[in-house]
Amino acid sequence: MHAQSTSKRDQASEFMIQARDTLTYALQPIVNIHTGSVFGYEALLRGWDRLGFATVHALLDQARTLNLSAALDAMLGTLAVSRFAALPNAPRYRLFFNLDPHLIDTDHGRCTLEWLVPPGLRPDNLCLELSRRVDHSLHPNLGAMIAGYRRHRLHIAIDDFGDGHSGLRRLYEHPPDHIKLDRVLVQGIDTDHRKRSIVANTVQLAHQLNVQVIAKGIETEGELLTCREIGCDLAQGHLIARPQLDPGALLPDYTLVAEIHQRNQRELPGDLGLIESFLESIPPIRVSEGIARLFEALRRDKQHHIVPVLDDAERPLGLVHESDIKDFIYSAYGRDLIVNRAFARQVCDFVQPCPLVDIHDPIDRLLEAYSAASDTAGILITRDGRYQGFISATSLLKLVEQKNLAVARDQNPLTKLPGNNPIHRYVSRAISERDHAWHLAYIDFDNFKAFNDYYGFRRGDRAIQLFADLLRAELEQHGWFVGHVGGDDFFAGIQDAPLTRVLKRLEWLLEKFRIDVQSLYDPEDRRRGHLQARDRYGQLREMPLMRCSLALLEIRPGDDYSDGDELGRTIAQLKHAAKQSPSGLVLQREPNGSAYVMPDSSRDGSDAR
Repeated sequence: MHAQSTSKRDQASEFMIQARDTLTYALQPIVNIHTGSVFGYEALLRGWDRLGFATVHALLDQARTLNLSAALDAMLGTLAVSRFAALPNAPRYRLFFNLDPHLIDTDHGRCTLEWLVPPGLRPDNLCLELSRRVDHSLHPNLGAMIAGYRRHRLHIAIDDFGDGHSGLRRLYEHPPDHIKLDRVLVQGIDTDHRKRSIVANTVQLAHQLNVQVIAKGIETEGELLTCREIGCDLAQGHLIARPQLDPGALLPDYTLVAEIHQRNQRELPGDLGLIESFLESIPPIRVSEGIARLFEALRRDKQHHIVPVLDDAERPLGLVHESDIKDFIYSAYGRDLIVNRAFARQVCDFVQPCPLVDIHDPIDRLLEAYSAASDTAGILITRDGRYQGFISATSLLKLVEQKNLAVARDQNPLTKLPGNNPIHRYVSRAISERDHAWHLAYIDFDNFKAFNDYYGFRRGDRAIQLFADLLRAELEQHGWFVGHVGGDDFFAGIQDAPLTRVLKRLEWLLEKFRIDVQSLYDPEDRRRGHLQARDRYGQLREMPLMRCSLALLEIRPGDDYSDGDELGRTIAQLKHAAKQSPSGLVLQREPNGSAYVMPDSSRDGSDAR
């Protein structure tokens, strides 16, 4: 027995020595998804393979076998924090550190704080990630442990959300500060409608709970753009920066992110300018400042009855409401009592939560955050995670009204699709950005006037609305921009999509409309396959049932369509050719090139999708 005990001690000692000599950490930036400014860094363990372990988890399992989980965790935590602390301006950032799942049932929070003392960091600088391997049903003390972390002002993130045990139950029972989307959900999200829907709903739910969403594992521009579009707050992945062992290789800003967004700016302008016009710059105080400083802030600013409170990295923690401390302000002895050190009241004791929204987010996000909060005075606005200003509830209502008016000006009143201004901006972008491929589709109805005259404008409007709904379902939901020029004229466009996929999608759209619009005809006219109606010259004719004609222009990288008048003439010629063709679909692939009349694929009954 003694020999076995000695052997195990020797083995444990050797394990720790080798771990100290071999293990190290790489840091990978986590950035603002709008600007690329660094929010924090994830510490990623390196060297476990040189110790003979197949995975990090195998290393942690061996430490548990040797009763070394706490010792190894302390060593790794100290190592990760020291590497992080060596970064310039480290206190302005946040370190994301993966928590050893074997330590769930221990008093880990107090030990964790000890890592931060030597480099002079604060609890606000550390975010502990809960692994997907942690099954909360097997750890009844998980809630108490997370509550302990929060008392120490440490932050919590759920890693690999959407996989393993990182699900909705944990989000409900133990709301974190951040969730990190599992890589499986992010990979290929720009081309996978189902993933997009799942992630979009996850982001909406997280924001309602005031939880930030990190899109992890971003490797392509399409993934970055889509994750930003559906509302993710932060981004991490090889597209932005790979994990770095050399701290000197890390940057404070990854401008590639902003450049990608600038190159791929959406057809509609953002809400940044409108939000800035309603922003109130209420002077904040630091949470580390005393109660007397809080009183002074309220005394100086007579216009507002709140004070934003920031941590030492200028990140908002919430608001102090004058009403919550008025008993101390206005009583004879209240002020003297509350500033008395023996009373031990601090600014943080009066801080109330307040929704945080990045200034680059759309106005809908502000409204969503405000609606999800209970009894809040407004919204705290951040830029790159740091305090920028405040928007009150009253200002938010005015902001939404202004936004709705601006949207209405750019929408067709019948279909609510983007109108001529957004369409013009989209086409201008397509002909100016010559390093991308574009497909621009101009669509109108054949025989619509006869239908509208015969059945009346109300049924004509129903046909237009039917087609607008088809555009949303068959194109917009698959990454297309769609718009309504007016009357029975529509527009659709898509960037960097294969021609074969574009043609199949458009052929299906034309066929779907041809079939669906027949429901708007009277049964007798539908059976005949035509209307007995007068043409524009007053002559009684057999007018065929409606269909769509579509002129498709392909703009390939390097093509020059800078002459807007020439582009208009090209489109007019294509539309005329489309109306004369059996299929209703004509394609032109190069400037001044010949038009291709696409074959009529509606007769074989195939699903063109």
